[in-house]
Parts: sequence; structure tokens; C-alpha cells
Amino acid sequence: MLDPQVFTNRTVLTAALAALLSFFGVVGIMSYYPLFLQGVQGTGATLSGQMLTPFSMLMAFMGVPVGLLLARTKRYKWIYLLGYALATVATCCMVTFGSETPVSMGVLVTALAGLGMGMVPTLNTLVVQFAVPKRLLGVAIAAIFFVVALGNAITPAILGAAMNATYEKRLEESLPAELDLLIDKTTLASLADPRVLMSREAMAGLQGTLERIGDHGPALYGQTVQAIRQALEHSLKRLFLISAVAMLLSFLLIGTIPEVSMDVEVQDRRMPASS
Repeated sequence: MLDPQVFTNRTVLTAALAALLSFFGVVGIMSYYPLFLQGVQGTGATLSGQMLTPFSMLMAFMGVPVGLLLARTKRYKWIYLLGYALATVATCCMVTFGSETPVSMGVLVTALAGLGMGMVPTLNTLVVQFAVPKRLLGVAIAAIFFVVALGNAITPAILGAAMNATYEKRLEESLPAELDLLIDKTTLASLADPRVLMSREAMAGLQGTLERIGDHGPALYGQTVQAIRQALEHSLKRLFLISAVAMLLSFLLIGTIPEVSMDVEVQDRRMPASS
């Protein structure tokens, strides 16, 4: 059972809420940036994975220098602010990405996000340990991991719903008007999937259907592909905007986190009823 008493501690509550909001940025990069690379920019799956390698490596590695800095300085708030600031800047930059954005810029921005977000897990674990008395150490850590698991569960659903709604609306406005008269309903319905551009079978079927209508077919196919790509770009930029706003809120929230002493003796104090 999760003792709700830990959430009366301001440090634990602030760190937990900021961590929850930060998952909008993490999920936006890890789950939807590859879709942007492959669907909007036309890169291959291998290259899109390679571009996220610096992000993943920095997320895993940054806990080591952060732990050393905490041990030396006994101050964590400036590291918190730096980590969330870097991640916020990175997600804001992603809102400006388009089909012509250089690959090197994408690698730089995602690496910056990995650098910032890689600082957070270690900070969360250590800070909450020093914010509560020893008898609540396990409960406090469990509370943080519960919030992290919650964020990992709900953010893909929220971001995915927002992207799909935006994509379908924009696609309906962008598709050639005569398309629904030339292709069957099943093929037309398949275009509502934002990942349709990455399906060779679906695109080959659409191309074959349109080429059979005559000389106008290839041009109509090109217009349809362009409409899908534009709708996908518009919906993903909306998703990145949501991620950026959530990261900005988490940065502002972490700016209010109180600085507690990281001396071991402080853990023996009583936790107040509310902070």
C-alpha cells in the first residue's frame, strides 16, 4: 500500500508532479520523433533509430556525474533546474522541426534532451530520501516510482489521442476532393492511420489503384502522399507543442521545490503534517 502521507511533503509532491509532466517530453521524443523522421522526413527505420542513440545513451549515463556532483556539493536544486531547462529547450526546438530540418539538428536537439532528462531519475531518488524521515524512505521511493509508472501509462494515450484527432482533421481538409470517388472505402480508411506512409503494402496498393485510372493517376498519387505527409507533420508538431508546454510547466514547478539538507542526520527528524 502507498502511504498518502508522503504526498504531504512538499519536496516529494513537487518532484513527483514534475516527473509526471516530464514524461510528455520523454514519450514525445522516444515514441513519436521516429514517426516524424520516417513519415515526414522520409528517413529509414535504421537511421531514425541511430539518431536517437545519443538521447538513450545520455539518459542512461547522466546519473553517474549527477551522483558525483550531489556528493560533492550537497546541493540539488540547481541541477534540477539545469536538467529541466535543457529538456524544455529541446522540446521547444522540436516544435519548429519540419520536413527540411537537417539530421544533425535532430541529433543535437534530442541529445540535449537526453542530457537534461538523464539528470532527473537520480535526483528524484536521492532528494526524496533526504526529504522524509527514515521510516518513510521506502514509501517515498515507491511513491516516485508509482508516479513514473503512471506517467509512462497515461502520456502515450493523451499524446496519441491528440495526434490522431489533429491528423484526421487535417487529412480530411488536405486530400484531393475526387479521391473518395476513385478508391474503395477500405483503402480510403487506411489513410486515416498516421503510420500509413511506413506501410509498403498500403502505399503500393494505393499507388496501383490510382495508376489504373489513367494518366492523371500518378499525379493524384503524388498529391495524396503529400497530403498525408502534411497532415502527419501538422499533427506531430501539435504533439511536440503539448510536450513542450508540459516540459515548461515541469520546469516552472521544479523551480518551487524547497532545498532540503542532504545531511544524513536530517532523516531522523519528524515529517510535518503538511509542508
